[in-house]
Amino acid sequence: MTKMHTRAVTVLLLGAGALVGCSGNGGNVNIGDTSPVGAKLSDYAASWDGYAQAYAFWPDGSDRVRLTIDAQGHGNLRVGGADLLAAPTDPDEFTLENITALPEWSDLVSGGLYPAHAAEVQAGRIQFGINPWDLEAAWCALQTPYPAPAGGIVIADGGQVQEHYDYTCLPSYVSATSAPDCSYTDEARQTHAVSCAKFWLCQGIAACACTATSCAGRDLSYATAANQYPDEFDAALDTTGRTLTGTLNLDGQRITVVMQRQ
Repeated sequence: MTKMHTRAVTVLLLGAGALVGCSGNGGNVNIGDTSPVGAKLSDYAASWDGYAQAYAFWPDGSDRVRLTIDAQGHGNLRVGGADLLAAPTDPDEFTLENITALPEWSDLVSGGLYPAHAAEVQAGRIQFGINPWDLEAAWCALQTPYPAPAGGIVIADGGQVQEHYDYTCLPSYVSATSAPDCSYTDEARQTHAVSCAKFWLCQGIAACACTATSCAGRDLSYATAANQYPDEFDAALDTTGRTLTGTLNLDGQRITVVMQRQ
């Protein structure tokens, strides 16, 4: 279930300013950009590599954190030490083994690549949102949509509906069995074997957003600011611009991260 943070955000954009002074010969001299380090998104444009303090990413137990971002705030966060997950090709299986063992739905997975959303600079800190369901987006695109049970799939927080889908990626069923041998019995009383990964993604955490014609990853269209995403990155540069230190907020759990410009 999506958890939406409710604290307010004020955006402060400090643009580069060119100061013009007088030279000894009466000409104009541009003495450059006097914005403090970290005041603009372009200050963070780089590849960064570092670690999360006292935290191990599932499933390999690595603490590594990497970030690549450009001057417009477009980029990707990568966690853990595993190779990047292969692009999915089978709609009935998922590239991450035993995804049903993921400790929490908002955890970031080693080997996953997570786009930065709604990147901004506020009070000298870069902030962007992270959608944990970006991990399954390519797999969701392979799915066939089926009508959801009566009432549809509803994702709510504090009684407020955030997302509603009338279709899902698994047929309606009247009963199901769980791991290690997952199956479901449809409304015609026919039993079908299904991979536990597919059952978990389609029904356990509703990872896909389906319409009558196709499925896609949940895009969290209600989120317009970094702190409205389930996870959030928030960090500041040191005075040299070489070290980026801050927090990775995984659904309320704040993890300190330290990264170096590469």
